[in-house]
Amino acid sequence: MNVKGTALKTTRDFIKTQFPDQYSRWLESLTPESRKIFSSSLDATAWYPYREGYRIPVARIMELCFNNDMKTGGDRLGTYSAETALKGFYKVFLLVASPQYLMQRASKIFTTYYDPSQVEAEITGQTSAILRIIKFDEIDESIEYRIAGWIRKALELANCRETGYEIKKALSKGDPVTEIHFNWI
Repeated sequence: MNVKGTALKTTRDFIKTQFPDQYSRWLESLTPESRKIFSSSLDATAWYPYREGYRIPVARIMELCFNNDMKTGGDRLGTYSAETALKGFYKVFLLVASPQYLMQRASKIFTTYYDPSQVEAEITGQTSAILRIIKFDEIDESIEYRIAGWIRKALELANCRETGYEIKKALSKGDPVTEIHFNWI
């Protein structure tokens, strides 16, 4: 499994800006392979190995900064990632896109960041949708919450109010798919 460099850059920038006092400790806690990746210049368009470039670094953030609270840590990381990614031109796009269109696009966007993966969105009502992660090798709970937090924040940036989500099924817990149920006003 591979992950796009954009996700690595956001991960690194998250700990640098949100937990600057933990950055050096985080970098030192990484495996030699992961440390090598993060000690060099990250290319946003390049593909990196998922485990060394993403899963291990995110797990260390969960340990060092969130006391292994995957829900809070993953959500915060996803929120930060959406705020970073969805500015400038994309912010204007969010103001005109419907929440339903945003959900459909988000399902396609995630498959361009994680390879191989399979994600689909089901619009279940005017103010609700389900994101299904069908294929995603080595996904863990913090990554599921990162994806959920990213979409929740994107919905907020699209002027949805009272956004929320619940992960009702999870690949990380042995379910056949991850189902994240979103709602908004």
